[in-house]
Amino acid sequence: MMNNKMHKPGTILPHKTRATIPNNPYANHDKQNKGLGDLVETIAQPIAKVIDKLAGTKIQECNSCKKRKKYLNKIVPKI
Repeated sequence: MMNNKMHKPGTILPHKTRATIPNNPYANHDKQNKGLGDLVETIAQPIAKVIDKLAGTKIQECNSCKKRKKYLNKIVPKI
């Protein structure tokens, strides 16, 4: 759990977006993380999104990426 001395967990931050600090930011980690493929996807998707925006491509929707994720989850199932 994050140690943030300025704000208590679950409080609304004083920003225009009205974002909140989650009570436990890692609560769904085990449910979301199936293996190495999910870890690679977590890192690669934001990068692909930026490339798509700058270059006008559609890397984020790549079928090869989905196949690679599935394969990596199969060989390294749980991280």
